[in-house]
Amino acid sequence: MAISEDDIERVRTAQPISAVIGNYVALKRAGRNFLGLCPFHGEKTPSFNVRDETGRYKCFGCGASGDVFKFIQEVERMDFVGSVEHLAAKAGITLNYTTGGPSRDRQRNKELLDVMERAVEWYHQRLLTAPDAKDAREYLRSRG
Repeated sequence: MAISEDDIERVRTAQPISAVIGNYVALKRAGRNFLGLCPFHGEKTPSFNVRDETGRYKCFGCGASGDVFKFIQEVERMDFVGSVEHLAAKAGITLNYTTGGPSRDRQRNKELLDVMERAVEWYHQRLLTAPDAKDAREYLRSRG
């Protein structure tokens, strides 16, 4: 079962991202953004930037970034569906689940698997035929 795209968007826009993250991190307004100490690494100078206009966060110290769902996934240690359900419950939104076709995660995993299989085949062919892979072939033969 998957959560409908409309419900995901309703949950995403139910609260500004700064309000959600503000429950976990002390944020101070800095122009159009909010700044705070990153919850993903220890720091003394705020480098964690939250922007309501884009609905995204970014830490310029450790590189952590994402949207409201990614933030909840990281701090609450849950998967995407869990983060949507968590935020929906807090916002009082009832979710509609769809059945039938593959979920977005399943489809994404299939696409990634296809790409990896093509990469494996390309590297395998390169190992077998490329002139500059001769040393690698000899090494593998010597290992048995």
